[in-house]
Amino acid sequence: MFQADQVEIRLLVDNWVDMLLPDHHAHGHGCEIDVERWGLVEHFDPKLLPPQAENGISLLVRATRGRTTTTILFDAGLTGSVLVHNLAALGEPPSAIDHLVLSHGHPDHYGGIYDLLASVDRPLPVITHEDAFLPRFAMMGSGRASGFYNARLNQGDVEGSGGRLVLTREPLDLGWGVRTSGEIPRSTPYEGTPEPSGPGAPGLYQVQRDGHFVVDQVTDEQALVIDVRDRGLVVLTGCGHAGAVNTATWASSLFDGKRPIACLIGGCHLGFPTTPTENIDTTVAALQELEVGSVIPMHCSGLAAVSAFRVAFGERFVQPSVGSLLRIASDG
Repeated sequence: MFQADQVEIRLLVDNWVDMLLPDHHAHGHGCEIDVERWGLVEHFDPKLLPPQAENGISLLVRATRGRTTTTILFDAGLTGSVLVHNLAALGEPPSAIDHLVLSHGHPDHYGGIYDLLASVDRPLPVITHEDAFLPRFAMMGSGRASGFYNARLNQGDVEGSGGRLVLTREPLDLGWGVRTSGEIPRSTPYEGTPEPSGPGAPGLYQVQRDGHFVVDQVTDEQALVIDVRDRGLVVLTGCGHAGAVNTATWASSLFDGKRPIACLIGGCHLGFPTTPTENIDTTVAALQELEVGSVIPMHCSGLAAVSAFRVAFGERFVQPSVGSLLRIASDG
């Protein structure tokens, strides 16, 4: 099986921008990550545009083997205006993107898709799960509801805008050690979406193909996994609805459990209002037991979880910030 010699991951969209963060080298426990910040000098340079933050996520992945590179955009943020602005501000041409992978059908992950497709001058493969297009509803604790909040994501509009849909429930190999996870089994008891307490209770809901109105377990969620020679697996999560532990365990199983997990990057879904607070310490401990090298909790992870990861992982914790460039390379 092919492996990447190196992977670079640009944090294109996230909830947070911090221009005062220094460059960082996360190391130890099998982890070696160089972090270049889009920092004070870049933000103050009048020739450059500062990147923007929003409540969404998008990661630009470049996996290299020898002289060739495959470039994958994992999720498209909440709005096209921020995604396209940040691509330009950070000097990342949309024309270089080979595939767009949507982790699941929530607006903070697909929101920039149409502006992105308009900025690419050729058909672009869009990889996601077929259930990403099912109607979704949200009920807040205040009684307010958001009806069919994913209506903008539909197959006809994606295809009509230049996307070429690749719908799969199974893992998909994208070359140079990069593959999608496919559906992520839910085996950890405390992870996943809890059942609401009764009709109209706060939570996320979905209309299934047979018309049933059910709790949205976000079974369409997929991760992205990159196998880097001499380092191990780099696991990217969108929101972590399936659970960070379930995702890490499943990613490892895709490689027969023989590859260490060098890094887990992305949303851990520990900041969602209905997620029990005790899940934070349980998740942190479980990822330590799995010997995950480094953790970069983004987007919906929540401040309490970010703080817990910082304490537990020490120098192996990387604080996310829009514009940061992560580099994980083999020894060769």
